[in-house]
Amino acid sequence: MFLMSRPLVFAHRGASAHRFENTMAAFKEAVHLGADGLEIDVQITSDGIPVVLHDPGLQRVAGTRRSVSTLAWSDLEHIRIGKRFWRLFMGSRIPTLRETISFCLLQNVALNIELKETVIENPESLLDILNMATLLDQVHFSSFDYNILQRVRELEPKMETALLLKKRQLDPNLLANFEVDSFHFHKRLWKEPYKEMLIGSGKVLRMYGVTGKEQAIQHEERIAGWITDYPERFVREES
Repeated sequence: MFLMSRPLVFAHRGASAHRFENTMAAFKEAVHLGADGLEIDVQITSDGIPVVLHDPGLQRVAGTRRSVSTLAWSDLEHIRIGKRFWRLFMGSRIPTLRETISFCLLQNVALNIELKETVIENPESLLDILNMATLLDQVHFSSFDYNILQRVRELEPKMETALLLKKRQLDPNLLANFEVDSFHFHKRLWKEPYKEMLIGSGKVLRMYGVTGKEQAIQHEERIAGWITDYPERFVREES
C-alpha cells in the first residue's frame, strides 16, 4: 500500500537547503527537521559499490574532473565533497547506499532512491541495490529512465517504481502505457491540462521542486508526497 493518511515529506538529497547535498550531515538534519523520508541519488563505482551521489562526475561537488564510474570505492571514499573553499577543511565523505539504508533503518524514515546514469548503464548492479533496499519497509525507486524501472519490476515485482516525468510525456495515451506505480513531477506541471492527466492516470503522485511557500497546493489531497529542500516548511498534520 503506497498511499498514506497524509502526504509524506521527502528531504531532497537530505536537507540540502541547510547542509551539503547527499551527505550524512544532510540526512541527519532532515530527520532533525521532521522529514518523513529522504530522496537520494545512487551511482555505481568502478568496482560495483552503490554510492549516494547526484552527478556522474565529481567536478561540481569535489572540484575534480574524475568520474565515479572510473574510481573504485577505495579511491572514492577519500574524496571530500562540499562547497568550494570549504571542502578541504570541512568536506564530507560520499556515503555508500548501504550506510544510508542503515541510517534510515535506525531513524525509521522512508527512502526514495533515484537511479542515476551509472546504474542505468550497468543494470547488473540492480540486484545488489535491491537486496539492500528490501531491508526497508518504506522504500521506492525512481528514475527518468523507464527501462531501468522495468528492470526493477522484473527483479522485485513488489517494489514500488516511480517514473520521473518530463513535460513531453504528459499525454493521456503515453501515461496509460507506463507500467509503474507512481509518477513524480515538477510543481510547474501541476496545472491544466496536465493536472487532469496526472489525476486521471490513477498513479500515486509525488511533487518535487516545492519550497514550502506554495500554500495553494500544500493541502492538495491528491498528492501523496512532497520532495523538497526545505522539509521544515511543510505542514505535517496527523490524521
